[in-house]
Amino acid sequence: MSNISRLNRLGASKLWLFEANSIMLDFKFEPILAYLIESKNMIESKELELKRKIETWEAKYKPNPETPDAYDYYEQDIINHNKFPELLNNSMFLVIYSIFENHYQGLCKMAGNKINSKLSVKDISSHEGYIFQCKKYMEKVIGLELSSANNEWNEISKYQLIRNKIAHNNSQLNEVKNDLKHFIKIKPGIEYFKESSTIYINDIAFLISFIDVIKMYFDRLNTVLVNYLSKV
Repeated sequence: MSNISRLNRLGASKLWLFEANSIMLDFKFEPILAYLIESKNMIESKELELKRKIETWEAKYKPNPETPDAYDYYEQDIINHNKFPELLNNSMFLVIYSIFENHYQGLCKMAGNKINSKLSVKDISSHEGYIFQCKKYMEKVIGLELSSANNEWNEISKYQLIRNKIAHNNSQLNEVKNDLKHFIKIKPGIEYFKESSTIYINDIAFLISFIDVIKMYFDRLNTVLVNYLSKV
């Protein structure tokens, strides 16, 4: 069954209550969280393995001045190892953001079907991105009052700025406002290098914090949504 058909069916029954439940996000994010933890363990294991190789090489060949230095010999392995966490974290960050977008779109579709609206998210104008279209749809078309989720939304908007720079600007932050600087400074797992104007996700803690705020945001939104649509 296609996603659209499924959402149409949900909108016509009380199964939409389950679609709006935070349990749905647990189903979507649990595999991601498991993969992140497994990948981090793998990276740490590889780092120890590489460290042992270097120590073994130095113990065996360092006394010989004609033998290449261990770091020269394992240079490519070291480069690959240092680059892999960034590639992994960036790609998983984009995946998490995509799940967020798709889940929001699904809730908008379900809510629109519930009130028999002819408008879709794409009919809502916004210069700030697709997730802002979804939020406006919930507020303007469905009629939700989402001030209870303002704190979570403000934080999500920072993640969106970082996501856009990674996806469209090769992680370059050419102009960084103070609030975004502060956000990056206090968030674990991400760094900003002023010299190169680049951001670097160096640990899965940043990704986990993103998942946490997504779940908190939808938990607040779902409470408002279910209360509102139950009366329709």
